[in-house]
Amino acid sequence: MYDTILVPVDGSENSQRAVQEAAVLAKKFGSTLQIVSVASDQRYVQYGVTLGQDVMESFRDRGEEILDDAQEEAEKAGVKAEIHFVVGIPKIQIAKVLPEKYGASLIVMGKSGVNGLSRAILGSTTAYVVRHSTVNVMVVDYPKDD
Repeated sequence: MYDTILVPVDGSENSQRAVQEAAVLAKKFGSTLQIVSVASDQRYVQYGVTLGQDVMESFRDRGEEILDDAQEEAEKAGVKAEIHFVVGIPKIQIAKVLPEKYGASLIVMGKSGVNGLSRAILGSTTAYVVRHSTVNVMVVDYPKDD
């Protein structure tokens, strides 16, 4: 049913939970997980100074740590997982570009990520993906203690 499942990760608890849920589905359907970390390709400007290459290298280093952890989680669950660090506009990459690139028929992602300020200014990546995705989307929420 789902040969390939796309799982975007950002290091948040919700994205970790999404990897776990995707692994359950992958085990059931014999799917391969395509786990991605997407860094924004927009330049960052603060106090009149443009931050570019150093920031992107930092994003890459952190993204690779997150991807390694996610791949380890998937492999512990006994499913095949490939990891990818991608540079671009996260919303568009996840909703449109990456499902086609990796042949995904399902996206499993967390309800919200790690950057609340970005979400307030730019809008939720998850909400955008749900509205604009070219494939089915499963949204996972990390259970909170009430």
